[in-house]
Amino acid sequence: MPAQQAIRRWFDRNYASLGLSYLRPAEFYSIFLDYLDVQPGDRLLDVGCGPGLLLERALERELDAHGVDLSVVALSMARRAYPRARLSACNAESLCYPTGSFDHLTCIGVFEHCLDPDRTLSEMKRVLRAHGRLCIMVPNSRTLKWRIEADLLRQHDEDSNENAATFEAWRDIFLRNDLLIEQIHRDEWPRHQRWRWLHRRPFGYATTPKRHLAPLRYANQFVFVMRPG
Repeated sequence: MPAQQAIRRWFDRNYASLGLSYLRPAEFYSIFLDYLDVQPGDRLLDVGCGPGLLLERALERELDAHGVDLSVVALSMARRAYPRARLSACNAESLCYPTGSFDHLTCIGVFEHCLDPDRTLSEMKRVLRAHGRLCIMVPNSRTLKWRIEADLLRQHDEDSNENAATFEAWRDIFLRNDLLIEQIHRDEWPRHQRWRWLHRRPFGYATTPKRHLAPLRYANQFVFVMRPG
C-alpha cells in the first residue's frame, strides 16, 4: 500500500535523523502503565513501540512486553536497547498476533497516523483478552500548538498522515467502535516540562502538581483508557 509505505519511510527518516531527541524521556512513559494498573506477569502490547521507551518501563515492572512498529529503524534501535522485549514489524491495522493474546495494549502518539482508525481499533480489540484494557493517546486539533504546527509551520506533512481531532471527535470514534471509556486524562508531559523548568525539580512525573485550571477539552493531548464493550 503506497500510503502505508510513505508513513513507514517518514518514521524511518525521523528516527534515523533525530533518534530519541524528539521523544519524552523513558521515565515519563510509566504514567501510561499506571493508568492501566499493570501487574507483574501481565502481557502487554505496545502498538507503534518506536525505539522501545515504554517497553523499557514495562520490562522494569516484570511484564511480558511485546512491541510492533512499521519502522525498521525504530525496531533496530529497540532490539539493541531492550533485547528482552519481543518485537515484530507489522501494521496496526493487521496485528501479527492471535486473538486474545494480551492483558493490556498501549498506543502512544501513533493512532493519529493510522489510515483506517476503525479497522485499527477492531484489531486492537481482537488481540485483547476478555478482561483486557487499552490506553491510547491522541492530539487535540483545538490547541494553538497544533494549529501553528499544521497551518503555519506545515510540520504535519502528507507522508506522515498525522491527524488531530477535538475531544468530542476522538470520543465518538472510540464509542462507535464499542469501547467503554473508563478514564480520560490530559497528557501531563508538556505541563511537567514547564513545572520542571520553573522550579528546577529533579526529574519525575509524580512531582508535577495535578491541579488544572483549563478544561480537559483544551489539553494538548488526550489519554483514553478503555476496554471492549
